[in-house]
Amino acid sequence: MEQSRQHERKTILIIAQNNGFPTHIIHSLRNKLTIKQQQKQNLKKMQQKWIVFTYYSLLLRRIINLSKRTNLRVAFQATNTIFQQLTEKQSQKSPSGIYKLKCNTWNNVYIGQSGRPITVRHKEHIRYVRTNKLESAYALHILNNRHEYGTAAETLELLKPCHKGTRMNCWETFYM
Repeated sequence: MEQSRQHERKTILIIAQNNGFPTHIIHSLRNKLTIKQQQKQNLKKMQQKWIVFTYYSLLLRRIINLSKRTNLRVAFQATNTIFQQLTEKQSQKSPSGIYKLKCNTWNNVYIGQSGRPITVRHKEHIRYVRTNKLESAYALHILNNRHEYGTAAETLELLKPCHKGTRMNCWETFYM
């Protein structure tokens, strides 16, 4: 289609030249035609609408290929941005993450991490103390020094809610 338009313009210019029109008029005519064509292309670009998709799979590519025939332009949106990583919200009442356990006697603290709810992890620490198992540093401290432990409301504090993984290890190191 574009080639036929260019051919048509060249034909018009050749006809004008053969009919004795001055070359400066032919060049100005050609400039006007190219400017008009550029304006039409810019108008088409302005009329195009953008659609934002979240990229999930290759099936989305097929849908996008269908939109190429229309004035719709396609952009992709990321689902995992740095902002989302830094402002991660937890909806659970007892979230997972980095926690702090206090000794009621000396107010010493134990920093730990759990990918499960921290209240479940607190119950495990208490069970280790009650059954005299030295499987956690908190239980080891309480049993070796014969100190008191308290309820989750008294001794347990969530420092940073996050999910299990390398990020959790970094946060635990930060709080230690």
